[in-house]
Amino acid sequence: MRCSLAVLCVVAIMATAPSGYAAEITFKVETDRGTDRGQSFGSLFEVTSEDGSLVIGAGFQNVYNTRNRADRHSLQFFVRPVDGQREFVVQPLPRPNNLCGTYLYGRDETVHSTFGGLKAWDARTNDWRGLSDIGGTQETMRVGKGLLEFGDSTVKYDGVAVLSRPTQGSYQLFFYANGYLCFYHVNRGERGYRTYQNDEDGFSKLYACRWTPGDREVDLTKAIVMTLPVVGETTFAWGQLGQQVVTGSNIGGFYVLEGGRWRKLLEPNLKVSYQLYSTMSFHDRLLMGQYPTGRLFEYDGRAIADRAGWPPVLPGVTASSREAQTTVIYGGEPLVGVWPWGELWRYQPDARKWSFVRRMFDHPQLSDQIIHPYDVENRGYSVSNQWGQRVTSLVTSGPDLFVATSAKDPCEWDAAKFPFLAPDKWKSYGTVYRLTTPGHLGASTAWTAGPTTFELTLRGKLMSISQDGQKLAETAVTGALAERLQVVSQLKPVRWGEGIYGRFNGPKLNGMVRIEVQP
Repeated sequence: MRCSLAVLCVVAIMATAPSGYAAEITFKVETDRGTDRGQSFGSLFEVTSEDGSLVIGAGFQNVYNTRNRADRHSLQFFVRPVDGQREFVVQPLPRPNNLCGTYLYGRDETVHSTFGGLKAWDARTNDWRGLSDIGGTQETMRVGKGLLEFGDSTVKYDGVAVLSRPTQGSYQLFFYANGYLCFYHVNRGERGYRTYQNDEDGFSKLYACRWTPGDREVDLTKAIVMTLPVVGETTFAWGQLGQQVVTGSNIGGFYVLEGGRWRKLLEPNLKVSYQLYSTMSFHDRLLMGQYPTGRLFEYDGRAIADRAGWPPVLPGVTASSREAQTTVIYGGEPLVGVWPWGELWRYQPDARKWSFVRRMFDHPQLSDQIIHPYDVENRGYSVSNQWGQRVTSLVTSGPDLFVATSAKDPCEWDAAKFPFLAPDKWKSYGTVYRLTTPGHLGASTAWTAGPTTFELTLRGKLMSISQDGQKLAETAVTGALAERLQVVSQLKPVRWGEGIYGRFNGPKLNGMVRIEVQP
């Protein structure tokens, strides 16, 4: 049968397991993701169990967190309890460095730490493994079967330079989406932020350059360029919604690339703080983490709206100078990390409410008499809020969620200057945690130029992901969720190509679900 999407053709075959028998449920999804142009691929499907207690879904998340984009080729498979009751196991991991912070990114289901030397988490040894960081690469992403590398004012694809540094200023914060290589070109000099006068005085420009892996060098003569109102404007977060590419500048500007041109949606303001630190697709919206509210703002492709109470303010602290720095979808639910008290929040989509997961720091005690932790002890130093507490990264890998922490700046701890963090309190800054809850599995998928078939299977207390007949990942479902899953024998109609990750973005998707009785 055909659904409302012209590019989407689906087939659904349903069966019902007899009462008292466990069922093996397999979602077989044949997709064609088209040519890889850095787009978001979206959802494969979402469905509710017949009794309404569970939601099952799969898709590719579209997330950007301050300097790093989530792995677009990583497929997530989840089982979510509708009542929101979940159990989290939290485990601190060995430190990746001796600094007071780090930032993480994921690629091919491997978690990387970027400060204090590039390292990768090795699950076999339960430790961090050092990697070569030749060339000053700042970020990498898979595009097709190759690797796109963003360095210091340079871009390489499979080791070959496609963009070289400019003769003046620098290229900053690269983002590749919808066939456009986007970046800021900043020539600020030694002076501060100021209103743009002319290029000789300094500038910040937004670039969008058409480029695909089949091209050689980026052709700057054909770039779509917008000169920004303030010299020194750059960004903390890019985003993508459908055919739009968006970016929020560090001083409040918001710019949209659509239809071959840039347009300004919000004017930058040097007198008012307004910064976006993260973006995340959520159904047909883009949720954006904002400072100084600490809330998620919603962008629908036309306008930006503040979502009051998304997430709430933690009782016992002030509502001032809060920052929703990090976002992720894990277990089919959005999670948000909030400065300055290192908070981790979870949104329950079915109950439509927020739950506080935990603080990622156990000191100091909460207080509404100060804005940031250790404001009093740190008084007199040049960075007064240095010991505010960040959740810098939320990165999924396999069944787990990796959470990184930091001070405002991932500095070295100086015992003479900051004795109030002796002997070991400073180590809370820079700790990486592994959080696990039943009902989530991720797998790095292979790129195919044309059709590929994914099979997502629930068998007893196991969930697995396969591609073209090869199993990619498997994990056990434990606890109360496993008991609920055991009694699922029938599903409501599957919503193919729709779900929490947004609509499927590709030429074709064929879906079939099979339910078989387990002996």
